[in-house]
Amino acid sequence: MLWLSFALGYLALTALCLAMNRHHKALLGGEPSPTRRRGLRLGAAVAMLLALVLCIAAQGGEIGAVIWLCQLMVSGWLLVGLLAWRQRWALSMAALLPLGSGLFALLG
Repeated sequence: MLWLSFALGYLALTALCLAMNRHHKALLGGEPSPTRRRGLRLGAAVAMLLALVLCIAAQGGEIGAVIWLCQLMVSGWLLVGLLAWRQRWALSMAALLPLGSGLFALLG
């Protein structure tokens, strides 16, 4: 469950990143429309909330919230690193992390 929470945190930060004109243009080749920007922000909020719920369900209220914040910090570092050195990998990672961690949660 914690891997899925990490993946959702990374997905949320990627969505927030894509809601910005600069990063949307660099990764997808154009500025986002206002509707798309609102959708990305709403999707990011939902993913962050779901990640928090998963952490709290796995570790309890106090420790779960701390783990969630730490996961957001680490996923932010990962996203910043990928945006700096391998921009195209950032989108691939946003797709592969939730799929891999969901599969890991189902099998584990």
